[in-house]
Amino acid sequence: MFHSLTGRISGHQFPLVFLETGGIEWELEVSATTFQSVLAVERGEEARLLVYLHTREDLLKLYGFWSGSERQAFLQLITVPGIGPRQALKILSGTTVTQLTRFLEEEDLSALTRIPGLGTKTAQKMILQLKGHLVRETPPGRTAAAAPVGPLEELATALVDMGYDKGSVRPVLERLYDELRERASDAGQGPAPGDENNRGLTEHQEQELFRRAIRELSS
Repeated sequence: MFHSLTGRISGHQFPLVFLETGGIEWELEVSATTFQSVLAVERGEEARLLVYLHTREDLLKLYGFWSGSERQAFLQLITVPGIGPRQALKILSGTTVTQLTRFLEEEDLSALTRIPGLGTKTAQKMILQLKGHLVRETPPGRTAAAAPVGPLEELATALVDMGYDKGSVRPVLERLYDELRERASDAGQGPAPGDENNRGLTEHQEQELFRRAIRELSS
């Protein structure tokens, strides 16, 4: 069974990433989150992607993941009746693993159905089957942290789980948040007031902040 592939990034065209290793060029289908991380790697540089090999009678398909938590979430999603590999990737492209876990734990059907491609019936199946099971991985030697208390804390935890330096993540998020807040304020669409932990971010703002943080932390 394949666990990961390490090789040279030879190309990418969402949702596909091409990885050359040992004279073989592999085609991997990825989520938007993993794709953003791959974009931060210069073409020709080496990268490691965790993989899942999906087999059918007429097809062998490789799916790639930047982080172990994303692959674990993918493997749990495809156990839900009606969710195949491509829909699982689409779900993971529309949210973070941290957010998805929170939606399931809170049985937030409204938030789940706002994820592109996820209908009410499938969201209900996900809650029934995955609530209490879809959790972020804790890297070896680390104790699971207490539940995050605000959007920035959730995003910081997700980025650290993806392998980014813990000491760099929070300052980057703080600065990008201030920039986002200033831009939204100038447009008359500032985030709702919140205390130091709960920044009052909308779901769209959280996703934009997450994507921008990945690009900056990977540069």
